[in-house]
Amino acid sequence: MSRIKVMSPLLSSRIAAGEVIERPASVVKELVENAIDAGATKISVEVERAGSRLIAVVDNGCGMDAEDALLALKQHGTSKLLNEADLDHIMTLGFRGEALPSIASVSRFSMITRQPDSPEGIAVTSDEQGNITSRPTGCAPGTRIEVRDLFCNLPARKKFLKSPATEEHHIEEVFSMMAIAHPEISFHLLLDGRTALNTPASGNIEYRLREIFGKSFVDNMLFLEHTEGSLHISGCVAAPGFTRPSRRDQRVFINSRPVEAQAVFRGIKEGYATLAEPGRYNPVVLFLEMPPEDLDINVHPAKREVRFKTEYAVSRAVSAAVSSALRQMRSRENPAADDRMLTLSGKLPLSMVLDAAEVSYHIDKFEQPELPATPHLSTAKAAAPLPPLPQKPPAVPDPVSTPPPPEKQSISPLVKAVAPAAFSGVWPHRIIGVIDRTYILAESANGLVMIDQHAAHERIMFEKILDKFTADSVPRQQLLIPETMDLSRAMIKLLTGNRELFEKLGFEVESAGGTTVIINSIPLTPCEHQPVAEWITNMLNELLENNSPSTVVPPEFAARAACKAAVKAHDELTADAMLKLIDDLKNCRQGTLCPHGRPTMVELSLREVERRFGRR
Repeated sequence: MSRIKVMSPLLSSRIAAGEVIERPASVVKELVENAIDAGATKISVEVERAGSRLIAVVDNGCGMDAEDALLALKQHGTSKLLNEADLDHIMTLGFRGEALPSIASVSRFSMITRQPDSPEGIAVTSDEQGNITSRPTGCAPGTRIEVRDLFCNLPARKKFLKSPATEEHHIEEVFSMMAIAHPEISFHLLLDGRTALNTPASGNIEYRLREIFGKSFVDNMLFLEHTEGSLHISGCVAAPGFTRPSRRDQRVFINSRPVEAQAVFRGIKEGYATLAEPGRYNPVVLFLEMPPEDLDINVHPAKREVRFKTEYAVSRAVSAAVSSALRQMRSRENPAADDRMLTLSGKLPLSMVLDAAEVSYHIDKFEQPELPATPHLSTAKAAAPLPPLPQKPPAVPDPVSTPPPPEKQSISPLVKAVAPAAFSGVWPHRIIGVIDRTYILAESANGLVMIDQHAAHERIMFEKILDKFTADSVPRQQLLIPETMDLSRAMIKLLTGNRELFEKLGFEVESAGGTTVIINSIPLTPCEHQPVAEWITNMLNELLENNSPSTVVPPEFAARAACKAAVKAHDELTADAMLKLIDDLKNCRQGTLCPHGRPTMVELSLREVERRFGRR
């Protein structure tokens, strides 16, 4: 008796569906792609309970007749490929013909469709067992597909779905990507009866990006056009300094298909070169148009990955396009413009505000002095900073306006009386220098200690914010001039879903309509190292990487994100600031690790130093 058993068609279809339909967002992606291939100019998607109850996609495309509607549910029935040669000339978003039968095999599926010149339409239904029925019906031209009770016959797959907020976030992301790729089509998304996205057809990518990501995002982007041979590149790249903590905002479209292509990401990185910040990513939206025979999209069942015939040529072209846009950035700026002119961002210069309020002011041109060579941690007061080395012959001082020189202080070995620290290790007792304006060098009883100023300050701020949050007494400071910010829809949703948490942390933010918010107050935490808007943007991006929008964010995550105002690498600190930094770090509950788990300090023992010099 044969041991080989042929799998039933029903079971094989469910297994195949698992490769194409990973989550509700996959259903939205496949059905919207079908609507685009059908020539629709208006696409509406309705979702209930994050897609587990209902996903309905309505379009005004070409529709199907009765025969095609029944064949569409057959495996590979809607395939656009007729022979092997067609594999090298794929121009449609869908081409395998797997989506509709895969969706129908794991849900309760119904479709109503009619061609514009047909007097009546047809309604086709399929239950979870694969039983298909059809009947004529009256309907508008186009197609309406309803997917109910997704994964009703695959409880194992349904069990691994994330929270409703997370699944909704993935649906919004997929829908937004399709909307960006096709600005000539009108898109409308309803989540539980609430409009999440409504973008009219315009054909202008700048308008579409402004509707989805907000005004500030577009204002910080540089638009580009570049052609090399048969490859045409368009879109926009972020100006230097406008960064994100992850690559999620680097969006790439090839022949109007959102994809992930390492060759393109490599070209983006090479294009920014030294302008890229370590550990940060500049947002980009790039559209690549190329002959279909120069790439292979038949790599992943979900068609997320592509391969190029000549990856090096693609990377080189992308790098050239990005670097060209950055070189032309100066032409968009006007360095000779009057300070009193309004900028494109709509923000008022501070001088104009103060003049209108009849407040007298003057510009302080005092430069930050360099750090002293060897301040002592145990002294009650830091040694006076040394003046910077003169670059030109010093001017004759004004005896009236020049303050007297600071009194020279001696470095005392006496130990300052401090409260017992939570950390019982050997802490440094004397600062001996700084490397790269990032790592503080200090001496301890065991040897040399290197402190990462950014990681150390992050730990200090994290514990302070968390302690105040626990005590329900986070002090806040009211902004003299409230700031306005344009945020993406995902960030707006994160703010509104966690309004009470943000207020408890000290943020007072109100909506100004659309994608604009007004910041009235912030936590009373030192954030002079970056603007308020940048601090809040970094905090929201940190939360988006770890939590889905509208989910209740744990206080630990919020405090970790709020400490983004910590000093950065290459920020120049004074002697007093370094002394206080290490003293505060010593009194932290866990001063040796930053909130993200990286070490705040590294010790090089005397034994190791002697071993490297051959003394041991």
